[in-house]
Amino acid sequence: MKTNGGDRGSMTVEVAFLLVLLVVPLFYLVGTVGRIQAGAYAVTAAAREAGRAYVTAEDASAAPGRAQVAAGLVYRAHGFDPQVGSVQLTCAEDGCLTPGGSVRVDSQVSVELPLVPDFMRERLPTAVTLTATHLETVDEFRTGAP
Repeated sequence: MKTNGGDRGSMTVEVAFLLVLLVVPLFYLVGTVGRIQAGAYAVTAAAREAGRAYVTAEDASAAPGRAQVAAGLVYRAHGFDPQVGSVQLTCAEDGCLTPGGSVRVDSQVSVELPLVPDFMRERLPTAVTLTATHLETVDEFRTGAP
């Protein structure tokens, strides 16, 4: 069996080339999915913690500020700027901190997809918006002014 001396080492070059073509997109996919998953955790935890902070406030005037700070801490802990996320609070008809009442928290965060060139931003969506809703109940035996 005769071998051609000019083909020596070409399989190594081909494998290296194919490896780069397959691995680079795989790394990008893993990084993108990881960032979106971080956003999903952040938006869910922000809604939950904002609701908890709201219903444990001493009075109704301090409750919205506590909820916003709690959500901001969660967003920051998950690697997002607090200005990227938002939290909206909706109270029941009787009042926000009445015993047995409930507070609905809607949170939202926009996750920018990594490594998207600027010229693509006008043609394709480059961000994914994630939302979460949490309903927190005020303690039945709450003391203090509503």
